[in-house]
Amino acid sequence: MNEKKKNNRNSGPANQKMPFIGVYWECCKIYSRIYLNKKGTAYVGWCPRCAKRVQLNLSPIGSKSRFFTVS
Repeated sequence: MNEKKKNNRNSGPANQKMPFIGVYWECCKIYSRIYLNKKGTAYVGWCPRCAKRVQLNLSPIGSKSRFFTVS
């Protein structure tokens, strides 16, 4: 593989950082990240063990917390 192809492989949208928040799932006693949806209106995710769904809508006033508990 030539040097030009190597450099292009790591550029573009796939290499950008995805906004996330940390979640503690009380249902299964584990932690995970959930990510901002494509519309940019909410953080959406599922428990990695039992698939419980959570959606945290963005608020105009925001929150200083980056970690939440889902019960």
